[in-house]
Amino acid sequence: MKQLRCVAGVLAGIFIFGEIVRGLNYLYVPENNADAMWYRIMWNSFYEEQGNIDNVVLGSSHVFCDINPYLLDERNHQCNFNLSSPGQLMNATYYLLKEADKNNELSHVYIELFYLNNIKATFGGEEPITEKYFNNWGNVDHMKMSLNKLAYMLTMTDVEKYPETWVQFIRYRTNLSDWGGIADTVNWKKSEDYLNYNYQFFYRETDECETVYGKKGYYYTPSVFNETGRFFFQSTILQENPMAELSEQYLRKTIAFCQRKNIPVTLFVSPMYDLQLISTENYDNYVNQVRGIAEEYHVEFYDFNLVGEEYLPIQHPKYFMDGGHLNSVGADLFTDFFNQVMSGDIDVNKKYFYDSYKERLQNQEPEVYGIYYRDSKDSEDDGDLVRHMWIGSNRETEMEYRIIFMPYGKGQELIQDFSVNKEFKIESSSESGTLSVEYRLKTNPSFIQKIEIEIEL
Repeated sequence: MKQLRCVAGVLAGIFIFGEIVRGLNYLYVPENNADAMWYRIMWNSFYEEQGNIDNVVLGSSHVFCDINPYLLDERNHQCNFNLSSPGQLMNATYYLLKEADKNNELSHVYIELFYLNNIKATFGGEEPITEKYFNNWGNVDHMKMSLNKLAYMLTMTDVEKYPETWVQFIRYRTNLSDWGGIADTVNWKKSEDYLNYNYQFFYRETDECETVYGKKGYYYTPSVFNETGRFFFQSTILQENPMAELSEQYLRKTIAFCQRKNIPVTLFVSPMYDLQLISTENYDNYVNQVRGIAEEYHVEFYDFNLVGEEYLPIQHPKYFMDGGHLNSVGADLFTDFFNQVMSGDIDVNKKYFYDSYKERLQNQEPEVYGIYYRDSKDSEDDGDLVRHMWIGSNRETEMEYRIIFMPYGKGQELIQDFSVNKEFKIESSSESGTLSVEYRLKTNPSFIQKIEIEIEL
């Protein structure tokens, strides 16, 4: 009897602690921002579909922006779900796959491999899974408690970071006395939109719907990438075998899990606007590494950035919401082609893809996609930053460029007359303005094209 009372006391203590934590989470965890609501809506939709899902697509925002699961349902007559999350790391892909496998008879698993989530160069040489552990929080916050969730939580970070991983309100401990913030949080959680899992943005000028967080893991937006905004930060330069070691291990574990379960698995990369990949430099090093892993496990790998424009004519700002993500029009275009490839014959599919990204660029019409840049100091003693810029084009030496800078409200400055040089710089102390790039083939100097880019300095 004494032992039973002791056990009952422990259980009561755990229950009371859990209720206190639940109450504090309700007061202090805002959930009124885009990422928080994405996880909440996606996971609620996932558990509603539990038992019905045939195919699951795992990956980052390049999945939930780029693949329309409803259109895919119409095309393959199955139930498809985008089990994707912002900045999804490879350990998340592994544990989310296991969650999907528990109560669904999966017919196929598709793993999207956006390179910036998996390479160590992105985070100053650090392992992204270790460095960006907090990218997992939104998933564990909304997954149902299970042994799989516990394993995910125990392996995502070091022991000293367990408190903020396991208890949500601890992440907001600096706001404990922010009574206005608490009131806003409570009011939001009482709203019809929150209670009914609705989250939308509207254009201020027209009150038309701009963005919808839909069910089945679909992010819908008709927003169009501004052509004058094609100004991209150079995030990294890829060395040989750029994938981080732990990320590669989890990719291998994910593939092996599917093969043990006899679930077909396909690796792929969603199409991005070429300016992003050109700014990266040496993208083929990533393609080659993933291709090698796929061949080792005898699974298919399709990088849709290697598709010829005649088969997937998607390289236009009207299909993108920004430099890396498709809008709803682009998503439908890509989803149709995605289904065509995934349901098609492997040998037939080969004709759509070039062997390398470099080869694909060389076989497209000459074009300038925009400007990419990086800030640095020209010398140790000089405190002023200089913005180094490069013209993002699909030719190395065959084209010439004339660059004119037009500061807002002023005249214009010729930075260079027609030359094959693609690199230039502007001091960060200069005013913002418009950069005009005229370009032509050396073999056809009379045919000149032009793009204009708005830059902020």
